[in-house]
Amino acid sequence: MLKVGLMVLVVVCGLLLLALMLQSFKFLRSIQKQEAAEKKHNPVPVQRQLHPKLQPKAKDNP
Repeated sequence: MLKVGLMVLVVVCGLLLLALMLQSFKFLRSIQKQEAAEKKHNPVPVQRQLHPKLQPKAKDNP
């Protein structure tokens, strides 16, 4: 009985992982389409900035 439960758990986890991967690919594809449309309508590149926590820290060397 324990082996059957573990097998079901592994299958459910595998399906969950597959569903999450498919969802992330859908999201990525929609973002790529949106960026392509923006690039098509506005040929000037948009200035993007990193989040302040992700920006490299400036070193103050006097």
